[in-house]
Amino acid sequence: MGVNFKEAERLYKNSIKILKRVQLKNGGCLATPRGERYPYIYPRDHSFCVLAFLSAGLAKNAKRGLKFVFREQLRSGAFPQRYDTEGRDASYKPIQIDGTGLILHSFAEYANQTQDFDFVRKNWKRIKKAVNYIIESIYREKGLVFTPNSIHEFPPTEEGLEIWANCACCAALSDLTELAEKIELPHGKWMEYSKKIRANVLKYMWNSRIKSFIKNIRVRESSSVKVESDVSQYAVAYFGLLPDNDKRVKSTVKRIEKELWNKELGGICRYPKREGRHNGGYGPWSHFTLMICRHYINLKNRKKADKYMNWVLDIAYKYELPEHVSTVKEFEEYITDFKESGILRKDRMIMIRNARKHLMFKKGIAYITLPLGWPHAEFIRTWNLYKKVFPARGR
Repeated sequence: MGVNFKEAERLYKNSIKILKRVQLKNGGCLATPRGERYPYIYPRDHSFCVLAFLSAGLAKNAKRGLKFVFREQLRSGAFPQRYDTEGRDASYKPIQIDGTGLILHSFAEYANQTQDFDFVRKNWKRIKKAVNYIIESIYREKGLVFTPNSIHEFPPTEEGLEIWANCACCAALSDLTELAEKIELPHGKWMEYSKKIRANVLKYMWNSRIKSFIKNIRVRESSSVKVESDVSQYAVAYFGLLPDNDKRVKSTVKRIEKELWNKELGGICRYPKREGRHNGGYGPWSHFTLMICRHYINLKNRKKADKYMNWVLDIAYKYELPEHVSTVKEFEEYITDFKESGILRKDRMIMIRNARKHLMFKKGIAYITLPLGWPHAEFIRTWNLYKKVFPARGR
């Protein structure tokens, strides 16, 4: 079954509207509209919005987004875990270095697409500070970036030498070196560091036993290796360290599909089920499913790409995408666990009320955090890639 292009185009156009809706006048992109769970600006989500604006030809919106984060860069050169609507540091978790890498990556993408080199020169000191922060965060023994907190924001699995953060930072250093050389701006041995990170990701994070890249190497308070399947392992191709047709990437994705495809609802879950971990219940995520879709688009495997694209189109409700979906049973189990433990914060209560009053709740599906900006940003980029790779025939 092919993709319904009319439905995809409707979701595409509404995704652009949603990103414009979450972007504040000061340029910051909220993770969700006001009234939903995340009325804050998270550098990671914000960076994907910037990349999506660029993909959609909205360079002015992208530039406003970059100006926002540069205004509030920390003295260390990093960017905080999150901002409030006024651009103030509103962090409640440790700095997430992948957010810094993603801002640098989106900055380079903006520069390459727009050729706005005056903006590049104006902000180059800030860029150098951010790059130095990444370099100073490299764990010398393994030559990989150390992060206390990364994409899934759960220290027991994120703290250490984490693959997503390393791949994001590796790509950023490479992108910025090429940009600096292109317009003759000063830079350090950034490409050398990028190459070392890439080499060490391939050396230490490929596991021959399971034929997959691993999630994390924990190196401080406890030495351990996290080998279970995780969508973030696809970062090696997502950020361009390896091409999608590399046999290691293919094997990793195959394992992700086998272990993380949700048997009840379809779609890809971000990691294996962990009792007591899942905010809103365990289930598949829109933007992580789209990442696996990108893998098959890049391989020009239209049948598999259509499978994932159609799931995303089916899960969209009135052309809006949730953070993730869960069965009502899993959702209520989550509420019981968090309520009895006394950790149902105010933001979680907002999410619970919105999920319960949604029309799909009566049909047995809990829509969690609808709409979330990141999956719409991911859809914009993935759908544009889909149309570029596959011919118009059959539309």
